[in-house]
Amino acid sequence: MEFEFRSPLPAPVHHVWAALEDIETVALCIPGVVRVAREEDDRYTGALRIKVGPVALELGGLVTVELLDAATRTLRFLGEAKDRRVPGQIKSRATLVVSEHADGSELYLHSDTHILGKLGEFGQPVVRRKTEQVLRQFTENLSKQLGEPG
Repeated sequence: MEFEFRSPLPAPVHHVWAALEDIETVALCIPGVVRVAREEDDRYTGALRIKVGPVALELGGLVTVELLDAATRTLRFLGEAKDRRVPGQIKSRATLVVSEHADGSELYLHSDTHILGKLGEFGQPVVRRKTEQVLRQFTENLSKQLGEPG
């Protein structure tokens, strides 16, 4: 399943990019993230609590940063996660790009996500709605973080 998402951010490109480079901090802008820890230079473990339809999940997994390019302001990562109780796995490769926008910056995300096992039975419409909701909340939280001094 592929997703594309664009959102303007009311901050200069260099501020948005600096926030994205701090993976551990920016990950906390994702609603439901309860833990993020750096394992190696380009690998992070974490957990996300999320409710999809009537099912509450706690997805634990690994994120590997495949590209962090300041020149093109592009971040690409591979995320793999599973819930302890619900059989299945989520595997997602995503690319984030920060570009100039009339009011500051624009964040563009493209992801190719595979949901396997019981987790995959939620159905694309439900997963798409939840993904869009999470991405909107992420950009709202990031905007608030960028607006804070320091």
